[in-house]
Amino acid sequence: MNIPNLFSVFRLFITIFFIMAVNQGRFNIALCLFIAQGLSDLLDGFLARVMKAKTYLGAILDPLADKVMLASSYIVLSIKGFIPLWVTSIIIMRDFLIAAGFLVLYMLSYKSRPSPSILSKLTTLFQIMTIIYILWSDKREYREWFFYITIVLTVLSGFQYMARGYKTIKVKENI
Repeated sequence: MNIPNLFSVFRLFITIFFIMAVNQGRFNIALCLFIAQGLSDLLDGFLARVMKAKTYLGAILDPLADKVMLASSYIVLSIKGFIPLWVTSIIIMRDFLIAAGFLVLYMLSYKSRPSPSILSKLTTLFQIMTIIYILWSDKREYREWFFYITIVLTVLSGFQYMARGYKTIKVKENI
C-alpha cells in the first residue's frame, strides 16, 4: 500500500467520525472533517501522479472512498432533516445506476473504464459544495435553490453516463 492509497483509507476512516459529529450536532467539527476528506482526495490524486504511484488498488479505493464520503454525508444529513430525502435519493440512485451500468458492461466483456467528464466533475463539485453549504449554515437556515442546481447537474451527468454506456455497446456491435 502506497501513500496515495493511505489517503483513500484515511477518507474512509474519517467518514465514521464525520457521521458521529453530525449525529451529535457538532457541525463545525463535521465541516472540518468533511474538508479534511476533500483535501485528502486532492492530495492522493496529486501524489499518485507526481510519485507515479497509480495502482489498481488505488483505482478502486479512491472512487470508493469518494462515494462513501458523499453518500454517507447525504444520508446522515437527510436523516437529521437538513437535506430533503428526494435530493439524497436522486444522488444515491444516480451513483447506483452508474455502478450497475459499469458492472453490466464489465460482465458483458466490455472493458471500458469509467472516466469522469467535465460535467461529472462539476456534479461532484456541486454535491460537495452542497454539503459544505449545509454544514456552514450555523442556524441551519439555507436556500433550497442550491439543491436544485445540484440535482439538475446530477441528473444530467447520470444521463451522460447512460449515453456513454449505450455508445460503448453500439460501437462494439458495429465491430
